[in-house]
Amino acid sequence: MKKPSISKRKYLVLAVVGIVALIFGLVACADEAPPPSDEPIAATPAEGVDLPNPADFEWNVITAEGWKEVYPDIYASYMSNLDNKPFYEGGDKHNYLEDYPMLLDLYAPHRFTQGYWQAAGHPWSIQCMESSPRIVETFKQNCYGCKTPQFISLILTDPSANNVPFFESEDFTEPVSCWSCHENDPTSVTVQSPFWVAALGSDAGKVPASAAACGQCHNEYHFNKETGEIHNPYTDGLVSMTVPSLLEYYDNPDLHGGDVFFDFRSPRTDAPMLKMQHPEFEMIYGGRAPSTMAGMDYGCADCHMGPTTAADGSAFTSHYWQSPLKNDDLVANTCETDNCHSDLKAQVAEWQAGVVPRFTTIGNDLLDMVNLFGDKVEAGAIEGDDLAKMQMIQRHAQTYWDFVLVENSNGAHNRAYAHAYLDEAEKLIKEGMALLG
Repeated sequence: MKKPSISKRKYLVLAVVGIVALIFGLVACADEAPPPSDEPIAATPAEGVDLPNPADFEWNVITAEGWKEVYPDIYASYMSNLDNKPFYEGGDKHNYLEDYPMLLDLYAPHRFTQGYWQAAGHPWSIQCMESSPRIVETFKQNCYGCKTPQFISLILTDPSANNVPFFESEDFTEPVSCWSCHENDPTSVTVQSPFWVAALGSDAGKVPASAAACGQCHNEYHFNKETGEIHNPYTDGLVSMTVPSLLEYYDNPDLHGGDVFFDFRSPRTDAPMLKMQHPEFEMIYGGRAPSTMAGMDYGCADCHMGPTTAADGSAFTSHYWQSPLKNDDLVANTCETDNCHSDLKAQVAEWQAGVVPRFTTIGNDLLDMVNLFGDKVEAGAIEGDDLAKMQMIQRHAQTYWDFVLVENSNGAHNRAYAHAYLDEAEKLIKEGMALLG
């Protein structure tokens, strides 16, 4: 398969865009704080420029380059995301296998042990995936599900395209861009990914449009092992988007061909393990008690995109995606007004300082349990019901821990959920150690 050069890619502009019974988890804003608007600050189209025709583009996906002359300011802000480089281009990215070395054992033999770095900007999405050491011959084209809108456009008309071997796949060239959130209409926000539409169900209108659009990639998902189709482990909309609910789904043999669903088996214990993806949406909007920001109807764009001013003085929504902590104008003029935050950066640092150290502590405890469990298995000292019970304890404990570890906010999106899930991991580890004696 041809590997597209980053310099030749065409990009598009996006135009805007219990455990379950928890208290609201993000910062508590005062009741008098005004609700956000889900309406984007749309840039004014350039005068005298014809709108692009979808028929002129592969898979009818108008690329970022196709919108460049129509919305030059938004296009420029989108292209700024190229500065968020992957590690192999010199980007300052965490190597999670170095930050959390226990992953080399806990994830084994999953392909994530071959390379796991902090993500780069969205315009690098195709190149990062195609450059990943995790890609092998057995992979399918469905890996492109959150990397290019061209693939989503393809499977909307031909679902069987999910099952095409990766190295025989189409030569996709457009990374995450306008079509991903707007289809070919920059004046609206839409969700196209069929698996995410199914997961949201009738709850689609209960979250801001920008959140639904971002959520179609920032979620936990899996591939159907027979058809290759992408699915989310949720059957009841937002309320089911929690770790207990997804475990109930993955553990249900009736949903997965007579067996529990698993991504890999632990080499020492044969436990059927799950590898979580990037469940930012679930951490913010899932369950019966989502984050405070979700409760106030804030969307992803309110924090990770922000209003900005063009050279001519007109306002538009920036499409340079970044942490709100790096957007000084947003912090000063939005976050730290209306009695919401007095010092947002200090608050986030405090929340994360309570969550991040637990990753290492609990991860090491989990590894100790798995090693002791493995010793018992190899010695023939555990079998039957006790063996099956320990396998599920290992599976569940690691899932709770991994869900928080791979969610990209380090607890800032919803610290209550983060701590509750880590608490459950600790509880299960203690149960497992007691069973192992």
